[in-house]
Amino acid sequence: MNIGVETEKIEFKKTTGELREGITSLASMLNKNGYGILYFGVKDNGDVVGQQMGDRTLREISQAIANFIKPQIIPTIEHKLIDDKNVIKIEVRGSEKPYSAYGRYYMRSADEDRELSPTALKELMDKQTSSDILTLVPAPVQTLSFNKLKIAYVTAGLTVDQSTFEVNTGLKNNDGKYNLMAFLLADKNDISIKVVTFAGKDKTNLIKRNEYGGTCLITSIDKVLDYMESINETMVEI
Repeated sequence: MNIGVETEKIEFKKTTGELREGITSLASMLNKNGYGILYFGVKDNGDVVGQQMGDRTLREISQAIANFIKPQIIPTIEHKLIDDKNVIKIEVRGSEKPYSAYGRYYMRSADEDRELSPTALKELMDKQTSSDILTLVPAPVQTLSFNKLKIAYVTAGLTVDQSTFEVNTGLKNNDGKYNLMAFLLADKNDISIKVVTFAGKDKTNLIKRNEYGGTCLITSIDKVLDYMESINETMVEI
């Protein structure tokens, strides 16, 4: 049986005799995509040949990944039967780039693992350091909708593609979960914006207190700006 081809997210190895190369591929895919799958028991062309299994095979793979990929990750390791042949599937996810394998850094390109030059490594580290935490941290709620955000896009004259909207707008992190930015822009959230009006230049005489929020941040800000416009009186002496 053939299970496909190697890609930037999938690597095949015939046996665990290539464990070092396989771990290198995992780190390489993490640096490129934040995600990767490695199979043992599959030839480079995708043909399933099977992998010899022992009592400690899966544990040894897990320990090697823990010891030689840094920062440390927790892989998902499965034993599968394909055409009655043993296959080991390893799946990894991570957002703490850059990842090293055996002290070296690699980046996936097509189905190859290319060692990073010092300049390329610095660029990767700078890019990761500058990443907005709002795009990395998962939202406290994962059942979100974005109808108001889509309306804001259309109102601004932008085209909304329903099938790719969430990906194109960066509403999910590397693990495929809605991030904090998605939570801020969702139709419903628990983010509150309080606007207080005072009579003078200090806070001794409070006139009015309004509270906005609980919805898409863009919508909330529009409401705040509308309120500010309504109380922004212009006095003219003739």
